[in-house]
Amino acid sequence: MSKATTKTIGFLPNLCASRTLLQLLLAAIALAFILALASASTFRDFFIDLGLTTLFVIWVAIMSALITCMLSRYLKRFNALYSSFIVIATVILFTLMASILGIAGQNYTDPAHIQYWDTLFVLRNLILSLVISTVGLRYFYLQHHWERHIQSDSDAKYTALQSRMRPHFLFNSLNSIAQLTTTDPEQAEESLLDLADIFRSTLDTRDRVTLAEELDVTTRYLRIEGLRLGKRLTVVWDMDRNSLPFDMSIPPLLLQPLIENAIYHGIQPRKDGGTLGISLYDAGNYLDISVSNPIPPEGTTSHSKGNHIAQENLTQRLKLAYGDRAKLTFTKTDHLYRVAFRIPKE
Repeated sequence: MSKATTKTIGFLPNLCASRTLLQLLLAAIALAFILALASASTFRDFFIDLGLTTLFVIWVAIMSALITCMLSRYLKRFNALYSSFIVIATVILFTLMASILGIAGQNYTDPAHIQYWDTLFVLRNLILSLVISTVGLRYFYLQHHWERHIQSDSDAKYTALQSRMRPHFLFNSLNSIAQLTTTDPEQAEESLLDLADIFRSTLDTRDRVTLAEELDVTTRYLRIEGLRLGKRLTVVWDMDRNSLPFDMSIPPLLLQPLIENAIYHGIQPRKDGGTLGISLYDAGNYLDISVSNPIPPEGTTSHSKGNHIAQENLTQRLKLAYGDRAKLTFTKTDHLYRVAFRIPKE
């Protein structure tokens, strides 16, 4: 990742990069132009105010950015709220310093009207700095949140597409379909359509899909895996089709990768396979979903690293999509592993 695209602290852009400093400089000039335009009554006053305000705003912005850049390695230790307070305090400090220098400069240019302190001038500058820096931090936070959401969805779709592209998965699936072409041509055709729809779902660019669409992709995936694993895979559905909100919008590829993870890490490593449990329950304002699979015996390769990555991906996607309204739990016993999550209806 390039330096220009990394973060200084949490959600803030890299203030140590020249590109970011240039953008900050242009924003400061634009702000100075607006402030001068709002306060001036004549063209002469406008150009004078523009020069003084531009110098004031640029000095505060650049100095605050440089100090924040220097402190970035320490600020990363704190949470976003505490770091934001430090950044705002830095801006306020340099605003106060610039205001004092402005008063001193005015006394130097106009010795006949010496003024050692101007409460209204200083207070106005401090309030403007507080409001503008707070709004700016809020903007960067929302932008960072949006970027993480897009990145998470993209990573999930890429991971799902990549898993479809596993040589063993494709080879075994196509080999099973090829065997069906002579014994059951209709089943072979349906299986090819299922495989095509799975690919299509991973390339879908929508931010939300319906629960019915997600269940359709999941069912198709299970049929493909059923051809490969045969009697080693037993699927038990626990849901009431008459009460489930099939038109409910959910993030795409939320359930199917979870089921794939359960098969890949729980069913496939077992010689005799096992039972995959899928439960969906309408809980009023929420939808409860759980997936359970048996735990492979000790000494069996279970791809624990990939399992951990899949769990982190699900945790991040739920947090970005629903915040604190979603609940996710992982339960592990001696013989069973269960992932359950609750999401609000939207």
